[in-house]
Amino acid sequence: MSKHEDKKAVRRERELELAGPVIVVFTVLTLIAFLLPLRPKTSLRERRTLKEFPTFTVVSLLNGDYFDGITAWFSDTFPGREAMMEVSDRMDALHGLNRTEVALTQTGKKNDNADLDALLQQAEASAAESQTVPDAAVEEPAKTDGNLQPALPAGSSSKTEIPTPTDPIQTTPVPDLPSEPADPDEVIEAWEGLKGEDEMNMYGDLVVIDGNILSRIGFDQYASDHHAALMNQAGDALAAKGIRFFNLPAPTSVGILLSSEMVEKINTSDQSKVLRYMFAQEGENVHKVNVFNNLLQHNDEYIYYHTDHHWTGLGAYYAYETFCMEAGFDPVPISEYREWNMGEFIGSNSYNVNSRNLKKDEMIAYVPPGNENIHMEITGYPDATSVIVDETDASPHIKYNCFINGDNPITVITNDSLPDAPDCLVIKDSYGNPFTVYLAQHYHKIYVLDYRQNFLPVSTLAEQYGAEDVVLVQSISVSQTLNAQYLLNNIMK
Repeated sequence: MSKHEDKKAVRRERELELAGPVIVVFTVLTLIAFLLPLRPKTSLRERRTLKEFPTFTVVSLLNGDYFDGITAWFSDTFPGREAMMEVSDRMDALHGLNRTEVALTQTGKKNDNADLDALLQQAEASAAESQTVPDAAVEEPAKTDGNLQPALPAGSSSKTEIPTPTDPIQTTPVPDLPSEPADPDEVIEAWEGLKGEDEMNMYGDLVVIDGNILSRIGFDQYASDHHAALMNQAGDALAAKGIRFFNLPAPTSVGILLSSEMVEKINTSDQSKVLRYMFAQEGENVHKVNVFNNLLQHNDEYIYYHTDHHWTGLGAYYAYETFCMEAGFDPVPISEYREWNMGEFIGSNSYNVNSRNLKKDEMIAYVPPGNENIHMEITGYPDATSVIVDETDASPHIKYNCFINGDNPITVITNDSLPDAPDCLVIKDSYGNPFTVYLAQHYHKIYVLDYRQNFLPVSTLAEQYGAEDVVLVQSISVSQTLNAQYLLNNIMK
């Protein structure tokens, strides 16, 4: 045997020696992976229910869906998947990568901010010319008998027990004396806010400033025009049926918490101008709820989470104040709600940056007055009967679900103490969850639909439920991203 053949034989022996342990390890891991008790059913990081093992049918076996379902279940519920995803995200963060980036534009331009001022001036001038007569009031229809309401499981309501908060994380307290809501029509050119004095680091479109993770958002003219057209489409269809339509785009933290100087410095859009531009193109059948100024008036308070993209329960309250001004309601003072601190909250953005100086978050909810008379029904969740769900003992990653039990296809909220009040349909993304809690002070029934899980025209749904008002609550980032608006195309009519 040649020397070369001897080396090959030795190498084969070593490979066989290594192959044995490797095969054993993979065999053990495979057996563990198939043990049902070890497989998770929910993802804390992704805030969703994982795939279930498919039900066997002859049809699904013959068309291949059964085995595709097994494959999806196996990969989605693999033991240790959550930990592996966290390690992967941490590694990405070290390289400055970000999986949840918001595209600045859909047109290929870096940003259209340079054109925004000129476009805004043209849009507002055109709107002023067209408003020759005041908006006509929409005649309110008579309440229906409720026969068209969806069939949901019966739920019993009980007064929520409010635990005493222990060792709360320090945040700016709610002012003792309520202030007047800011004028939504006032044009504010400059304001104070975070300036990056302690820290400023960039991670793609995420930026960490003074312990807060913020996501930059750009202005896209085409997407903005498309969004305004959708709002007009929905407003006209609803007005034809005597139903009021409210459009409430929720500003994000980067536009509210930063000073106007920092907004320009990090190349993110002035969201007040973006809102004004879109509202200028929306007609008289759209009630425009511009919450920017009222949030800005309170930007030194705990109105957005430090590690998450959502507003807090307090931030949603200030948006509710502005909504009441447009809807003709008297807002119930925040002092009449009971503050419930559910402890530490860890937002999804914390996985996408490499910073040890982040401010800690806590989950604070505000239990509405008369909560014992307000009950909630969600198909598949018979125990979730209160608009504020106790998530005190839940993972810190999913505590935002305390607001109306998170995102669901349909949620029905009933205030038994307001039998003669109107009914309302809320179309929303997750920004609408804490906001909807406050609406229970003004409506008898609130039908809450997540537009990402429903595809029927809003005018059809509102008429079916007997709603007199329709409120759309979604992040302003939706209006700047065409891909996100595709879900609204079939709904907003």
